Amino acid sequence: MKERSVKTNYFLNLFRVASSALVGVFIMPYINKILGPESIGKVEYVYVIINYFILFSALGIPMYGIREISKVKNNLEERTKATVELLSILFITSILSYIILLGVLYNLNYFASYKDLILLMSSMIFLTNIGAEWYFQGMEDQLYITVRYVIVRVVTIFLIFYSINSPDDYLMYAFIMVLTICGSNLFNLFYLVKTLNFKSIKIRELHLKRHMKPVLTIFVATISVNIYLQLDNFLIGSLVGDKYVGYYSVSNKLVRFVISFITIIGTVMLPRLSSLYNTDLKSYYMYLKQSFNIILLLAIPSTIIFLVYAENIINLMAGPEFKESIVTMQIMSPLCIIVGLAYFIGYLLLYTQHKEKIYTIAVIISALFSLSVNFFIIKLYYHNGAALVSVLAELFAIVIMFYIERKEVKKMSIFNRNFIKIIFCSIIVFSIALLIKIKIDLSNVFILLISLALSYILYYLLLFIVRETTISEFVYIGLNKLKKTNK
Repeated sequence: MKERSVKTNYFLNLFRVASSALVGVFIMPYINKILGPESIGKVEYVYVIINYFILFSALGIPMYGIREISKVKNNLEERTKATVELLSILFITSILSYIILLGVLYNLNYFASYKDLILLMSSMIFLTNIGAEWYFQGMEDQLYITVRYVIVRVVTIFLIFYSINSPDDYLMYAFIMVLTICGSNLFNLFYLVKTLNFKSIKIRELHLKRHMKPVLTIFVATISVNIYLQLDNFLIGSLVGDKYVGYYSVSNKLVRFVISFITIIGTVMLPRLSSLYNTDLKSYYMYLKQSFNIILLLAIPSTIIFLVYAENIINLMAGPEFKESIVTMQIMSPLCIIVGLAYFIGYLLLYTQHKEKIYTIAVIISALFSLSVNFFIIKLYYHNGAALVSVLAELFAIVIMFYIERKEVKKMSIFNRNFIKIIFCSIIVFSIALLIKIKIDLSNVFILLISLALSYILYYLLLFIVRETTISEFVYIGLNKLKKTNK
């Protein structure tokens, strides 16, 4: 399989996330207004339940698989063997997950009203695990992932507008959600058969045990992270009702959606960094430093946008019925920066250096904090309380990881003059965005979109003026290519 450059993979990944963003922006207002907070809350509540079973069955393989496949991607026999071993583990854990899920569903009356939704969305367990997404990430085959992803998104757009017409259509919405998240995984099976040599594999030569220790270490960390990513929805639904899950999920989805743009660089760089750490430390630290700058350059303006324009964004994307989501979005706005930094330290730094135990310790402590505080704060402040705990839990994990790895972070010299330039430009843009919010009527959709776009453009223009390293480099490369094209 031809290895593409980091830049090519980055732009393919960017295109995939951008197309997903356009689809989300296009359909979210329609979905929110047709279904309403209660129906959306019901689907999101069940999704949280199913997602925990997905996490249990996947163990830590989605992250572990990327690293392991990237190590053997040039050796067909070893690559096939590793893939078969990991898929075998997933097959066993998937069966166990379904046994536990069906046992809970048919023995607890509490979930009786959600039975149809749970059965429908439980298909995600099987579809997620057979997809072997980690294989394609490890192979850095972003072209295949992008093409497959876009095809499925186009199909789901037609299904949404054709089949969802009232709040009672939440089951159809759940089906489309399953198709959106996991539908493309069906293609993966056929692709795996073509790219791997299954005939060379002998069952007696498989060694599943060799994967268990690292997989379980990553699994503990993954579960802990998802406690404060998903448990909030579950607790809100259990303690105060589906309606508040709907309010919370609108803000959470929009913020996390933008975060997916911010962590694109991590998705692309993880397999490359895992390989470079063992072969070329100079390039490894260079790519780490670049990744840190890119994460900040995407995260800071996004936080500003959500903090300042929350009311206008909620009105546009969900409508007046979701006005309770405005404060929630403002509380969650710092997550763009916090999650970006957590991703950088936890995955790009610690994980690539095989220090996942540090990451696991940090997120376990944060998860325990989230779990213990959420029980009390949700009863008092509902969805806004959960939003605050989500921010604090992520921040807590960063502080722990940064303290333990402070020498390694210092080695990269990322808190330098360039960092000060980024902060300086951020303060200016925040002040201007606040002034626009106060002085201009943003109820008009066109004016709002122009204001949002100008905030980003102004930010990057200021960074170019002060000669911020990454922006200057991008402009320089772009101008050089333009000159070559015109010759």
